Amino acid sequence: MKRNLYTEEEIILCCYIARFGKLEFDESDIFQIRNRSISSIKMKVQNIAAMLNEEGFQTDISISKLSGKPSGEKGRRTNWDLVKQLTDLDKKQFLSKCKEILKDNIKNEKA
Repeated sequence: MKRNLYTEEEIILCCYIARFGKLEFDESDIFQIRNRSISSIKMKVQNIAAMLNEEGFQTDISISKLSGKPSGEKGRRTNWDLVKQLTDLDKKQFLSKCKEILKDNIKNEKA
């Protein structure tokens, strides 16, 4: 069975939610890109929040952390290479990037 890997765009959007919360957009907006289940998207956000937390980066307090490992053990590092690149963006820069992704994907869907 072929794995349905997350796209770079989905990871960027999930990372934004992990860092800054769901005020500007949420998992249902990400769902519109590839029709991935909202529960899967929520787990991806929580996994990214756990990675960020382990590396000492701030995450939104409303997002619980899901490492996939027992407490005290390091979690999985899936997509850390991309997530790490996003830690330098401030909220305004990051939101601008996310709005562009959402705009492009909603537009492409209607085309």
